[in-house]
Amino acid sequence: MNRAIVPATKNIERLQLPEVQQAQLDNGVPVYMVNSGEQEVVKIELLFRAGKWYEGNNLISDFTNRMLREGTSTKSAKQLADEFDYNGANVQYSVGFENATVTLFSLTSKAEMMLPLLYEVLTDASFPQGELDTIINNRRQRLKVELEKNDFVANRNFVGALYGQQHPYGRVTHFEDFDRITVNALREFYKQYYHADNLLIIISGKFGESLFKTINRVFGGSNWKGTPANRNITYAIESSSQLTHHTEKPDSVQTAVMVGSLSINKHHPDFAKLSVLNTLFGGYFGSRLMANIREEKGYTYGIHSSLLSYPHGGFIEISSEVGKEVREATLHEIGFEINRLRSEPVSEEELQTVKNYMSGNMMRSIDGALKFSDTLKGLIIYGQSTDYIHQLLKTVQEVTPAQLHELANRYFDFSKMYKVTVG
Repeated sequence: MNRAIVPATKNIERLQLPEVQQAQLDNGVPVYMVNSGEQEVVKIELLFRAGKWYEGNNLISDFTNRMLREGTSTKSAKQLADEFDYNGANVQYSVGFENATVTLFSLTSKAEMMLPLLYEVLTDASFPQGELDTIINNRRQRLKVELEKNDFVANRNFVGALYGQQHPYGRVTHFEDFDRITVNALREFYKQYYHADNLLIIISGKFGESLFKTINRVFGGSNWKGTPANRNITYAIESSSQLTHHTEKPDSVQTAVMVGSLSINKHHPDFAKLSVLNTLFGGYFGSRLMANIREEKGYTYGIHSSLLSYPHGGFIEISSEVGKEVREATLHEIGFEINRLRSEPVSEEELQTVKNYMSGNMMRSIDGALKFSDTLKGLIIYGQSTDYIHQLLKTVQEVTPAQLHELANRYFDFSKMYKVTVG
């Protein structure tokens, strides 16, 4: 190999996706299986429609999920943790806006043995008062520390300006929210949302037919039923009428900067093309924002633009931390780059670089069963099939400078964006 010669590259014409098998448990729970790989490991994700969108009071969904690991009527938190650890298994708990997720990572040989224990956690959680008090206390202290960080406060102010405090996407935690967290409230949420009629399962990794049969035996019973979550819940968006928000912190050396506006989500036909525009603008290390504000001006170590999509909405978010003396200059340069997108088409060369970068990212997102399961989960949440991935690649490869120019004028308008700074 002559390392003085750059290797030839070729376009990715089509992605080879892992096969997805679909089945149902006896009680109707949908199951998606990605069975591939060489390593004897498996990931079992249980997604309950029990996210922040469904909670009556702030933090209820979060604390309900967090307390699942704190014991059952027959086992303490330590006994649960020891049994999972002894068998080389790991359980992770997380909450998003739409779903609450419990994920089991296990050696394939031990997975079936772990399922009854996982079922016990999901059907017989005890919610001990002492553990809840400790967690609330720790979270209060953590919030106190976080509120000293400029970027944390800026993000709170930003989402609040976009959506308002009554909307789940704009709601932030206040100290008084902890006072509304009670064992009874958590038990009620648990009973209402953690059941078979509110569940889907994704299995990925290397496993045999017996795993599905065991999952069906453990989780497929008719005694674990309930009322499905109401998918028609809606919230009013109460955007701030004020576009500029500054929180003064005189002792800060740096200022957190956030700029953005409400936008579209993955359900919109423009989303894929707009993702290309956002990547070019500020979505990767070679973006225009990085080239200008980091490389040329030296105002920051990093600045990024994100096109965030949620099932019920989306927004554009530009964020950075800069020296306090260049706060206004940074905002000016962000506006300059947005106006440049709106006034002149991008070059074919610059666009091709972005296309190559995004195509490579798509390749990485399907590299292996466990990795692909994350992509599959996103498709399921949005009600999309795997055909969406092929269409996304096609859109990325075929989008033109003229189309991006038109999208910039439709979705990027600095004069209508929120500018939030803290420092």
